Amino acid sequence: MRDPGQAPSLSIVTVTYNSAATLSDTLNSVRSQTFRDFEHIVVDGGSTDGTLDILNAAGSSVRWISEPDKGIYDAMNKGIGMARGRWIHLLNSDDYYASDDVLARIVPKLKEDAVNYCDLIRADANGGRVVQRFPFRKWPLYFSAYLPHPSLVVSAAQYGAVGTYDVGFRVAADHDMILRLVDRFPANHIPVEMTVMRQDGVSATNLDLSMREFGMVLQKHRLPEPLITAIMAIRRIWWRLRSNERS
Repeated sequence: MRDPGQAPSLSIVTVTYNSAATLSDTLNSVRSQTFRDFEHIVVDGGSTDGTLDILNAAGSSVRWISEPDKGIYDAMNKGIGMARGRWIHLLNSDDYYASDDVLARIVPKLKEDAVNYCDLIRADANGGRVVQRFPFRKWPLYFSAYLPHPSLVVSAAQYGAVGTYDVGFRVAADHDMILRLVDRFPANHIPVEMTVMRQDGVSATNLDLSMREFGMVLQKHRLPEPLITAIMAIRRIWWRLRSNERS
């Protein structure tokens, strides 16, 4: 076990808000890891549903705060600011690690001067699972947020170099962060199924917001306006085709 006074290798940051239905799965998946050189930080947005009872019951295994925030990315930034580890992984409160040894398999393969990402499992409410595993190419990131943010491990030094999450975005700051990282560092794909992400579906309102903010991210990264217009048109066609396939 690590000396409590020594900085850990890894900080796991979980952002919560009224997550009582899923948070125990997240905490248990962290506690069961065979890799032990980590701290677990939970940043709660002022939950009222029993989330705080779960955190109190977790005892010293979790370091947490509960206070109002300006949204998920503001809470992520708070957690990054609290982190003491060399590496930081953002594990959402409705996600969990795919296996008990996943961190033991991943941490030794992390590279300091690279964008480290692993594989993601998307799980639906009916028990279906789809593994997302992508070899890295930069240009598709301008068409799709394909690189899985829930399986991204970023060093504290990298956050220091590129900055934290842009709270001006409501849903697309993670993609903006990935583009900032790949602008400065090469990619390191670690082919390990790391995170299980519960997939509850996207409402039409959220889809519209996601589309709009994706275009804003491209503008922020200074793509030419005619190219952005073309990309967004392709994305809308793709989403319509995908929606028709599901209906």
